[in-house]
Amino acid sequence: MTRLHARVLARLTGAAEARRSERFFADQGRVVAVLVGLSVIGSAAVAAGPFVLRHLIDVSLPTGRVRDLVVPVLLLGALLVFESAVLSLRMALIARLGGVVSVRIRQAVNAHLQRLPFAFFPRSQQGEVMTVMTNDVMAAQNAISATVQAVICRLADIVVGTVVVFVLDWRLSIAVLVFAPATLAMIRSGRRRLAALSARQRELDGVVMARLADTSSVSGALHVRLFDRVDHERERFDVAGAELLAAAREQARLTSRVRFLINLGVVATMTAVVALGAWLVSSGRTSLGTVAALGGALLVSFGPLSSAVDLRAELAGAGAAFRRIFALLDVPEDEIRARFDPPALANPREPAGPSAGQDAPAGAAVDLTLEDVWFAYEQAAPDAGPAGGGRGRGSGADDDESWDLRGVTLRVAAGTTTAVVGPSGAGKTTIAYLASGVHRPQRGRVLLDGVPLDDIPPARLHAAVGVVPQDPHLFHDTIAANLRYGRLDATDDELLAALDAAHLSDLLERLPEGLATRVGARGYRLSGGERQRLAIARVLLQSPRVLVLDEATSALDTVSEAAVRAALDRLAVGRTCLVIAHRLSTVIDADRIYVLDHGRVVEDGTHHDLLADDGAYARLYRPTTV
Repeated sequence: MTRLHARVLARLTGAAEARRSERFFADQGRVVAVLVGLSVIGSAAVAAGPFVLRHLIDVSLPTGRVRDLVVPVLLLGALLVFESAVLSLRMALIARLGGVVSVRIRQAVNAHLQRLPFAFFPRSQQGEVMTVMTNDVMAAQNAISATVQAVICRLADIVVGTVVVFVLDWRLSIAVLVFAPATLAMIRSGRRRLAALSARQRELDGVVMARLADTSSVSGALHVRLFDRVDHERERFDVAGAELLAAAREQARLTSRVRFLINLGVVATMTAVVALGAWLVSSGRTSLGTVAALGGALLVSFGPLSSAVDLRAELAGAGAAFRRIFALLDVPEDEIRARFDPPALANPREPAGPSAGQDAPAGAAVDLTLEDVWFAYEQAAPDAGPAGGGRGRGSGADDDESWDLRGVTLRVAAGTTTAVVGPSGAGKTTIAYLASGVHRPQRGRVLLDGVPLDDIPPARLHAAVGVVPQDPHLFHDTIAANLRYGRLDATDDELLAALDAAHLSDLLERLPEGLATRVGARGYRLSGGERQRLAIARVLLQSPRVLVLDEATSALDTVSEAAVRAALDRLAVGRTCLVIAHRLSTVIDADRIYVLDHGRVVEDGTHHDLLADDGAYARLYRPTTV
């Protein structure tokens, strides 16, 4: 039953993807079966009505006795009440089915988004994703409900009403046979145009939502005001809104035109039936009750046709919604598995060291190694081919400038601090992404204690490697919830200890709600230094063996930097540290320094050795000390 529903939905929406919607209601066959049963029962009640009406007019009224009217009138009333009760129950089940479908679509989209490689998100637009999760999901929910209405409920009423017309008087049904095909042809005439207009309206709606998401985010709203572009953004939004309004008006005009033609066809049919019926009654060939009953049956048959145009427009828009939903769900699963669930995990080999072992002592330092790593962001994007050397961007010679990293080899020995420095665009942050497992290289390997990251389950990998980025993200939630992102089962006492270690105890003292204080969107209620230290406290709770610091103090003032440096020094004790640095003065004491330039390691050594070599590092360092 649900498979038939999916096929009909695909046919009505004009979108092949709609067939795949069966996955969202495959276990709802019992609900659909109940709906079919209710439709049959409701249609049977509707079918009985014209016959009761005929009896009332032809038999009860001519007697002139009130008692002869009681039973037919009560029966008609009972039928109407019963039909209304069936309709109410039917609508409740349809709403339930639509709700199940919408929740499951959102769950599927969210689960897929969480599995997507990180490279997908910088290339996507947040507003488009939000449009899929809101407008498109609602359109899909309405389409599922509408097809139930069209396929099960209205179809039953039309079939029953048509049968009743022929049973009452086959001669009067001739008028129906003459005019009904023309009415149906009118419905089909506007189908393609309505589908195109609905798809256009859905597309423009996505543009409006995307622009709204861009300018209403905290960062977007800040930059609109910093550059005094309030009027500019209002004009852009107004232009998109005007285009959307024009598409909606055109769709409304076409819908009303087709609806008028349909109603005209219904009126013509009813007029022909009444005229023919009057002639048959006057000649004694049929009764007045039969003509009246047949008029009621025609209303049952043709009534749903008047709303079929609205249904067609709704389903046409749903076709575009399904295409957008499945376009997002179709971002390659194979690539996701290749990057986050490597085949080796199916039968993982024996761990080679504490980085991969479950029984490694807490806090045990491990070494981190990059071996001849080549990486290009275009290959990491989800719409690129499978990862592998020699494909897509960077597939040319080894000196191809399109590679972001080219043959990088470096080692961070267990328990030591290693820094990576270089000019902007050299690839420093890319190394942080690779070391933390966010990206995988197209060539070469990243190893933790000799074990390739591909052979380490994601949960163990991210428990072993902690990252403090330059611009940490704080969720629009409480301080406690943001801290527990480091360890979900952390107690309040552990949260307080982490805050104290990150030199943030004074923050709680001035916040009346303490750990329950909401930090605002992206943590904008806190200062830059406080956000950075809160991120450090979060990583302290994670208690990683390897610590990656991606320019964690470059954007801070002197006072905040001192507080953050003190927190970082405490965090780094006993851990393997990879420091991505812009300010070379912060890495003078590093055990080893690697210098990147255009994606290559051009120098490495200690601070004093590199200064003595008077090479790239010395040229970078001297301007900072002038």
